[in-house]
Amino acid sequence: MSNCYAVLLDSVSIQKYIFASNKLIENLGASYLVKEIYKGYLANALSKVSRIALEEVLNSLDYWEKSDLLEPTFSKVYDIGYIGGGNALLFFEKEELAHKFIEEWTKLLLIETPELTTAVACFDFPKTSDKFCESLQSLYTKLKENKSKSIPINYLLKHGITAECIRSGSSSEVYNEHEKTYLSAATNAKLEAARLSKKEVEEIYKEELTDRFCFSNKLEELGSILGEDSHIAIVHIDGNSMGERFKAAPSLKAMRELSKTVELATKQAFKAVIKETVKDYDAIMQSLGFDRKSNDPTRKYPKSDNKYILPIRPIILGGDDVTFVCDGKLGIYFAKIFIEAFMQEKVSDGKDLTACAGIAIIKTKYPFYRGVRLAEELCRNAKKERKISNSSDSFLDFQISLGSLAGKLSDIRLHFEVPQGNLLYRPFKIVPKDQDKSLEMFLNKVAELYKVESNLPNNKLNELREVLSLSNESAKKFLQQLKIREEKLPEIEGHQYSETLFEGGKTPYFDMIELGKFYPIKLIKLKDSGAKK
Repeated sequence: MSNCYAVLLDSVSIQKYIFASNKLIENLGASYLVKEIYKGYLANALSKVSRIALEEVLNSLDYWEKSDLLEPTFSKVYDIGYIGGGNALLFFEKEELAHKFIEEWTKLLLIETPELTTAVACFDFPKTSDKFCESLQSLYTKLKENKSKSIPINYLLKHGITAECIRSGSSSEVYNEHEKTYLSAATNAKLEAARLSKKEVEEIYKEELTDRFCFSNKLEELGSILGEDSHIAIVHIDGNSMGERFKAAPSLKAMRELSKTVELATKQAFKAVIKETVKDYDAIMQSLGFDRKSNDPTRKYPKSDNKYILPIRPIILGGDDVTFVCDGKLGIYFAKIFIEAFMQEKVSDGKDLTACAGIAIIKTKYPFYRGVRLAEELCRNAKKERKISNSSDSFLDFQISLGSLAGKLSDIRLHFEVPQGNLLYRPFKIVPKDQDKSLEMFLNKVAELYKVESNLPNNKLNELREVLSLSNESAKKFLQQLKIREEKLPEIEGHQYSETLFEGGKTPYFDMIELGKFYPIKLIKLKDSGAKK
């Protein structure tokens, strides 16, 4: 047989599905369900088509990771090309089997994961590897066409006689034993999956967590102190040009290897974040205002089941796509650790790994989905800056939203245009600290601005922030005052910002002040001094 039938599976509007709720527990459950559609539900549908026992199919789902085959063999009616990054590529020896699988899979998802929308592409595919790349491109094109077509209704419509779900506003259809009330089928599925999600992620990172640490499903346990103004950071990280690298895979074996190694690189990078957090736990928690020995219960390290809660919670860890939430002061800190570790990993195509990150720092009660959208926009803006500068580096962008500014990122940033230019120095590069726009270099300047021996009083820092939005004349007067006091602002090599505040219509000092409030400065000092942590 020269041809088989390829089925490419994808999910539509994943972020919208996962972050449809402002409740972290529902976001975590939704993320778990998205992964499960390529695990348990996929195996279930395959077992019905192939008439092979479900347990046997489940046990064989990772066979593709170990296989050295260049083309499908159909030893079990079907072959799995790869599963990863929110996609799955399957091969069937007969067209009717492919169509039957699609029917079974989508029907199962309607029941088990209501409101989750999927897209499928299916057509003739050559078994031989010589035309693999060309055929794969055609399959991706077909999938793109199908995703742009009308989206089917995948949930029960509301009627006037139907009670409304208190969480989602959809029809209440299922009684939830834990909540003791009726909920929509979609909300109920997410809540039940969230409990499985926590067990799964703690099992994956069991070695790094040891028996002392755990994750939490509650935003308020990620570092905020009860009764104080608290912020969270939503971090979205995406690998650079990964889609093109997958499409350029010359063979099935090459695609499998790339998928496997990228997935591993992401897991290893997040392991590096956990290891760093566990190693520096005391310093990190103290930077957030906690004290292990405090008599104030609100300032003691948060615990659950007699384990310390890490101030970070992964939501999406799939392929090169990562989203996690943490305390507001740690978003940039954790994103930097992740990307630096990700860049050190090696993948099968031999090319360097880079990524861009967007960090939205928002109030805990700020609409969560809007925060996610902002983080995604920031990530896209970082990628845009990377493209404009014709750079091959990793970039990071952030935005602190105190509630008064909302809307698209482009609209928000209009508020940072001032008479002297633009207040924002960001995005930054994740590169060695001696390079311009390097985050490492910039953080050292932030530490210099806030260090004890030459620390500007708070009133001077507040005055600097105000002066930045005023005229050139105000800037000159402020700098003259500093000169009289024999004080000087940190300088960036190759520039004269400390003499004029602005250069080329930009200033670094607004971002320095912002990072001074939303970055664990003490950790920078520890690293610079070489002191033990």
